[in-house]
Amino acid sequence: MINQEVETTKRIFTGLACFLYPLAAFIAFIAHPNLLSLEVGVPVMDKIAEFHHNRFMHFGHLLMVLAVPPLTIVILKFMSMLKEDGAWAGFIGGFLAIFGALGLAVQKTSQCLVMSAFDTLPEVVYTQLLPGIEAIFQMKGYLVIVWLLPLLPVGVLIQSIGLYRANSIPRWQSVVMFIAMLGMIVSAAVDIDIFGLVSTVVLAVSWFPLGYAFIKGDLN
Repeated sequence: MINQEVETTKRIFTGLACFLYPLAAFIAFIAHPNLLSLEVGVPVMDKIAEFHHNRFMHFGHLLMVLAVPPLTIVILKFMSMLKEDGAWAGFIGGFLAIFGALGLAVQKTSQCLVMSAFDTLPEVVYTQLLPGIEAIFQMKGYLVIVWLLPLLPVGVLIQSIGLYRANSIPRWQSVVMFIAMLGMIVSAAVDIDIFGLVSTVVLAVSWFPLGYAFIKGDLN
């Protein structure tokens, strides 16, 4: 009985995780002040200015940090679902995606949570910190770990291919997930937020029904 209750709880939390990550990502993207800009290669100081005293943006990125554990739960679930012919896609995709999720957590922590702390300082002190803030946004030192972030959509994309081939979930959901991850890869490459927002909405089209199926017990 206890084991059954644990399995039911795990299934429900997995389903909720499918809702939480797209929702957090959506809020984080709409918080960007220049969301509709198609400019490629925005200067670092302009990015810093977007974050400065932008409480909504800080909140959105805080949600992204908190969404990393639910995201990891979904990735691990896909790994467990993919067996036999899809096992390699599940493992390789999951391995890459988890390291990408680590890059996501580091990026949002350094460029948001740290920035929110700096925003509590007097403006004259904040101005003196700008060279250090610029180094953070340029990912100097060990912050190069942020470059792991693109592995997240690449890994989930590989898993979506495995899920399609194994027919582990409805194939249309695998296709939509693939399209969403492809969009996120493009968004990361060109650093255009609207691409990321659209890709997040597309991902929700796949993951929301998937989450509901987990909660109902239609998928194990």
